[in-house]
Amino acid sequence: MIRRASIQDLDALIQLELRHGRDELGESDRHGQYQALEAQLFDRKAFTSLIQSELLLVAELEQQLVGYAVVASATFFGSEPFYRRFFARAKAACLELGRGCQRLGCYGPIWVAPAFRGKGVFTPLTQAMFIESRRQFDTLATFIAEDNQHSLNVHVKSAAMEVVDFFEDEGRGFYLLLKTP
Repeated sequence: MIRRASIQDLDALIQLELRHGRDELGESDRHGQYQALEAQLFDRKAFTSLIQSELLLVAELEQQLVGYAVVASATFFGSEPFYRRFFARAKAACLELGRGCQRLGCYGPIWVAPAFRGKGVFTPLTQAMFIESRRQFDTLATFIAEDNQHSLNVHVKSAAMEVVDFFEDEGRGFYLLLKTP
């Protein structure tokens, strides 16, 4: 079952983040080469804000959370330098392509428990997220590290996102993807 997260999910979300928040990091990330990725782990305050003001969906099987998907505004990420640059680049890409981006949302992270990957959770979770995000956002943007080919392939093929740019930030390359929900 895919649904909007509620305040009652906070403890489970915190546990997932503590246990699996670094699952998708590459070797260089885990060893501290890219410190910016550490900031993406959400705490109780961030999850509360996502639930109350942004969009946080959860995938639940047998009363256990097995995944979540986030779409958040520039306001949520506030003063984080990477996200300021990311949103500016995404808006510029939208304008170049003639797309509306008055209500631009950052799609991601999306996470699925290792035991449930490849078992039909990702696609329904992203489809539900795209439908739900229409209320708040006219365009979704995300970034995927150039060394994460699996994620790039899944987002292009299964989530039908479009690669529109490639950029470097602090020595690391990222693909910029857009989707109109």
